[in-house]
Amino acid sequence: MVRGETLSDAVVYNKVNLLKKDFFGYIDKNTGKVDANLPVFFSHVVSALENSFPNLSDEQFDAFIDSITFRILDAGPVVDPARIENIIQNATRVKRCQNARRGIDIVVGLKLLKSGNYGDALEYLKNFWNLDVMLGTAVAFCYYSLSGPESSAGKGAGAKPGEMELLAREKMLDLSRKKPPLQKLPQLDLGDSSFLDTVFWQILFLALEWYPHEPWFVTIGLEKTKATGNSGMRQRLLAIGAERFFDDINVLREMYYSRIETKDIGGAAGIVNHLLKRYPDSLEPVLLGLNLSLLTTKKITFHSFRKLAVTKGMPSQILELYDFEYELLNNDTQDAPGRLAEIEKHYPYLGYYVSALRYLAKDVASADEQRRNAAKMTLFDSIGNYCSEVIRGKFPFQ
Repeated sequence: MVRGETLSDAVVYNKVNLLKKDFFGYIDKNTGKVDANLPVFFSHVVSALENSFPNLSDEQFDAFIDSITFRILDAGPVVDPARIENIIQNATRVKRCQNARRGIDIVVGLKLLKSGNYGDALEYLKNFWNLDVMLGTAVAFCYYSLSGPESSAGKGAGAKPGEMELLAREKMLDLSRKKPPLQKLPQLDLGDSSFLDTVFWQILFLALEWYPHEPWFVTIGLEKTKATGNSGMRQRLLAIGAERFFDDINVLREMYYSRIETKDIGGAAGIVNHLLKRYPDSLEPVLLGLNLSLLTTKKITFHSFRKLAVTKGMPSQILELYDFEYELLNNDTQDAPGRLAEIEKHYPYLGYYVSALRYLAKDVASADEQRRNAAKMTLFDSIGNYCSEVIRGKFPFQ
């Protein structure tokens, strides 16, 4: 459940997905019948949505129609222009938002991309490249695929790229400057989007060849690996980052977390020291040092980083959260309730978060070793992630 959602939002989301899967199953089994009766079928979809979810927002409603549209397109045996146009007209007719055609164009373009019709896909997708990284890389991939024999990759070293490859390179450079969000558009929730992931990785590694000094391609690739759990690709990108971008804070952050995951405390400490020297005015290296100190058995390390945090003006609520965590992880569980009460008193906007921490504190004090260790790990990740988001401006200070 993402920040800003309520539990009821999550329940509705799950129920909407179940209804979507039911329609997907019907489409897959009855493609010809659906194609022959598109107005009736879409009317049935609308009726089911309105009866089951009368309070669904217009955006959610339209995103559902987009998903259904992609499934109808994908279930067809061939890419038929007349069929595509018929589906577009019927799908657009039942949507609610003013920009109804945008989502339809995106899913049509993605279907054409999946089918290898790169020229046609480009016509549908090229105006939306800056809405999401996945669309931007798809557009760049279409350009590159259309370069065919003119591609410099097929001509050997020193060959000049053709027009289409130049457009692909330009689009990847545009993405690195624009930095759109990654995989946030609902139209990208296709069920099986492996074809889109393949496109992403192919064009990303080409971009790393075209622009070897642009760190954004490594950081956005690392973000993608976290979203998909692709550990092999993550290690590959971290190796590139270590070789090319050892002064970039975004790359170094990911290298640090990788060292933490593999329990390479010495390696993580080396990255923190490098960050402290490279970014002396940033709070993030100090925060990473605080995190790291909690994994060591040396109290002097924590107090040293805490003193540095005070000197550099670390927000007080972050210091109090780390004091609470330090005491709890060092088995001082009796004072935890009082410490949390003080945090809640001083920072009432943290009330919900403090309630969650109270439950974790009880589990940290549990006699069950497995439960205790799991709670400690969750506590470490939770406070570390929250405080990192605060100092990077993603959560407010108050």
